[in-house]
Amino acid sequence: MKSVMVTTSWDDGHKLDMRLARLLKKYGLKGTFYIAPEDREFTPGDRLNKDEIKRLSKSFEIGAHTMTHPRLPQVDDSTAKQEIITSKIWLEQQIGQPIKSFCYPGGAYDSEHVKMVKDAGFSYGRTVSRFCKRKPKKAFEAGTTIHAYRHWSDAPKILLFAKFHPAKFYRYLIHWDKLATALYDEISSRGGVFHLWGHSWEIDANGDWDRLEAVFKYISKQPSVQYVTNEELLWKQERKSSL
Repeated sequence: MKSVMVTTSWDDGHKLDMRLARLLKKYGLKGTFYIAPEDREFTPGDRLNKDEIKRLSKSFEIGAHTMTHPRLPQVDDSTAKQEIITSKIWLEQQIGQPIKSFCYPGGAYDSEHVKMVKDAGFSYGRTVSRFCKRKPKKAFEAGTTIHAYRHWSDAPKILLFAKFHPAKFYRYLIHWDKLATALYDEISSRGGVFHLWGHSWEIDANGDWDRLEAVFKYISKQPSVQYVTNEELLWKQERKSSL
């Protein structure tokens, strides 16, 4: 029987993550929330507070995303290391659980940052690479399937996925939700991993809550699908493959 796993992840730690969490719960979906507790791109009032982070941790995996959300290659190694380690310690102190997953802010990193994440005690590192449909080959450079956002730069990959069909190409390029369900259908039929990710604040800014909910409804409550967090994605597959 084909193995199909579905996971979702949500970056930055904006207050709108609480709305997103309610939507995930409504459809029985799991998710990993990557939180940068002092994200400099938000005002303090827009960040999740300690109580909200604790509440999220009761139902979802919490992952680290540095403390202030810098692009790691743009800061010196000492600062990058401190950002990575401190975010793990701070979050663990808040939720009383180990933090196993890390996401590189903006998807920006190099080999030294991968080593820092490993050395800090994480077991999984997520990037922003898209169109990945299988188990990550590199646990600390894991890709995703689709971002809940329209990327014009994805046009070549979308064209290939649409098999050069003009109408499908246009629909998938313009409507990320249509692309998401089509990718899910392919993975569901062939086996693999469907990983949807995004930002709650971005969903809100683009008026995409209805689109997101439609995708959640489409991919949810399938008896043959395993719904997992990002960290579970890794070890559950490894356990299965070792039987």
